[in-house]
Amino acid sequence: MKKLSILLSIHFFILLTGCASTCMEYRSATTAARSEKDLKRAEEWGLKAMVSPECNPATNAHAPYFLATEVYLQQKKYTEMATMLDLAEKRNPDQPLEIQFKLGDTPVETISEGVEAFRDQEWTKLYNKAVDYIQKDNIDRAKKQIETAILIHPQKEENYLTLAAIHMQNNDLDAALTTANRGLDANDESSVLYELKADILLQNNPDISKMESANELYQIAIKYSDNSGPIKIKLLNIFIELGHNEKAIDFADNLLNQYPNDPNIYYNVGVVYLRMAKEIQDRSKIKYNELNNIERPTENIIRELYSDFKQLRKYASHSKDYFYEALDLEQEENLDTKNAISEMKSAINQMDNIFIPSIRETARSAGIELE
Repeated sequence: MKKLSILLSIHFFILLTGCASTCMEYRSATTAARSEKDLKRAEEWGLKAMVSPECNPATNAHAPYFLATEVYLQQKKYTEMATMLDLAEKRNPDQPLEIQFKLGDTPVETISEGVEAFRDQEWTKLYNKAVDYIQKDNIDRAKKQIETAILIHPQKEENYLTLAAIHMQNNDLDAALTTANRGLDANDESSVLYELKADILLQNNPDISKMESANELYQIAIKYSDNSGPIKIKLLNIFIELGHNEKAIDFADNLLNQYPNDPNIYYNVGVVYLRMAKEIQDRSKIKYNELNNIERPTENIIRELYSDFKQLRKYASHSKDYFYEALDLEQEENLDTKNAISEMKSAINQMDNIFIPSIRETARSAGIELE
């Protein structure tokens, strides 16, 4: 008799704990959906369960999770579904699911895990449909589909990458930039979205301000990236465009340790040295012409010009060497590389055969000893 009493107590305890996690409104909602297949009635009772004190709305996430997955999803009411998923996760993400399941071998046991599973499932369907529309050149429907996909899973980077690509294809850079910003609002640690925003800013002959902004964005993208090499190459190009020559050279040297067989890096470094050589060439030729018109040039002018010619030759030689490295690695013939090599060879020959000997002769005539 005593043993029967214990069993009855255990049974009573199970009934009590089972009822404690539900309430009349919630039970009515689930019965309407699961047994009666009446989604309208299930929604009515589910919404009542959302606010009923007996259903513990502050801490119980079952009602919004149920409405999202068993009512609104079935009706393809994605706006309502997204709202309820958000609310379920906000109320009690660690609450055990009423109906647990597996994704492959991975158990899905809590509200947060269930929400993520349903987000992924429905987002995949919606996004793939958008891609189908794009392939069929039905861009308007594709955009609507992506907007729905954003509702369901706003953190997915693909949403914004694809939508921005559509806007850029239409040459609507403002809309593309707005899309990138939307993505970063939803996921501010996304490397590809920072990279996307920088890429957009660099479209159509950007000004210095946009290049500086792109510089900052690429550096943030590198911080969050698992594969930062391609972004670093873009950043190198920014340094070059902004005229940060020494920074570009140092950055490229480190980059070549990571990508020793990339002809573009060698070519870009060659361009930096070529630019530095030309800057000296432009000012030194002016000084050289002025020197020839001075009857007695000062020692400072002679030494300064001699230093410029030596530096110009050094930069031209470095430039030539990097262009040669690029030429060896390029899979197809590149006339730009060959022309750059010829230009730097010409600059070196002019320094060796005309300008440096000439300035040395001027120094000797003035009784100045050069290194």
